[in-house]
Amino acid sequence: MSETIVWPELQALYGASPVPDLDTCHFFYLHIDERGTSVTFGFETRQLPSHPGPEWSQKAYNTLRFWIEFTGVTELRVAGILAEAERTVRIAEDGSSTGLKVSVESERRSVSFAATSAQVSHTRVYLQGPL
Repeated sequence: MSETIVWPELQALYGASPVPDLDTCHFFYLHIDERGTSVTFGFETRQLPSHPGPEWSQKAYNTLRFWIEFTGVTELRVAGILAEAERTVRIAEDGSSTGLKVSVESERRSVSFAATSAQVSHTRVYLQGPL
């Protein structure tokens, strides 16, 4: 599966520049909502947007964090818990329905599921180490 999803929220920040490849972003957050049917991933990148949000203009930053929330999650499978630096992120439209197939896999750990929809739920910038 190759990533075929367009994230309008990220596209607005990056404009004509390519949005960050999820495989190259730091995957720092995974939240499985046990009360509902959602999973949220958190990513961060030093590939800064060419059209930053106006609220960011008065602050120094070198890192963008963004969260992708998946809803209508089914078929959740988790193997292993610790995150590894080397991993592959795949988010693709499911050819047999209107949903998505999602997986994050490394050599010894993985999470996979199906979802009915996904969106970038929020973004923020911050200063990580020296500029």
